[in-house]
Amino acid sequence: TMAYPNRIHRKGSFRHVEMKANEAGIYPGMLLKMDANGEVGKHDSKCGDLGDEILVAEEDALQGKTVNDAYSKDSTVSIIIPQRGTVVRMLLASGEVLSVGEKVCSAGNGCIRSAPDLDSPTELAVVIGVAEEAKDLSASGADNELVDIRIS
Repeated sequence: TMAYPNRIHRKGSFRHVEMKANEAGIYPGMLLKMDANGEVGKHDSKCGDLGDEILVAEEDALQGKTVNDAYSKDSTVSIIIPQRGTVVRMLLASGEVLSVGEKVCSAGNGCIRSAPDLDSPTELAVVIGVAEEAKDLSASGADNELVDIRIS
């Protein structure tokens, strides 16, 4: 466990918005995407397009929730839209290994993954940011974990 507070935002500027969840299981630190109804769900295209903004689910602090508490369907999700250079904690997918300075993209399930490790040359590599800390989740049974990402 890290020594800093139980928060998604680490440092830098961001806009805060709230949107309705179109699915259950959205965790703080997940990358989101807005649907045609203006609701949000987990970003689901691997290394794919983000639209014009990066949406990161934040802990629901006003309800006394932590980064470990998921949002339920139809609940109001607190969201950070970070500016370039802002550092936020994002959920790294289990199985991934990140080095400091490594670029990250969407894992296709709300989590993030290493951008250099594309599965096929046809995959987009839309980079979200770079890792500010190393993390090794390659052990069997490893869970998704929050990691500091500087938005690029």
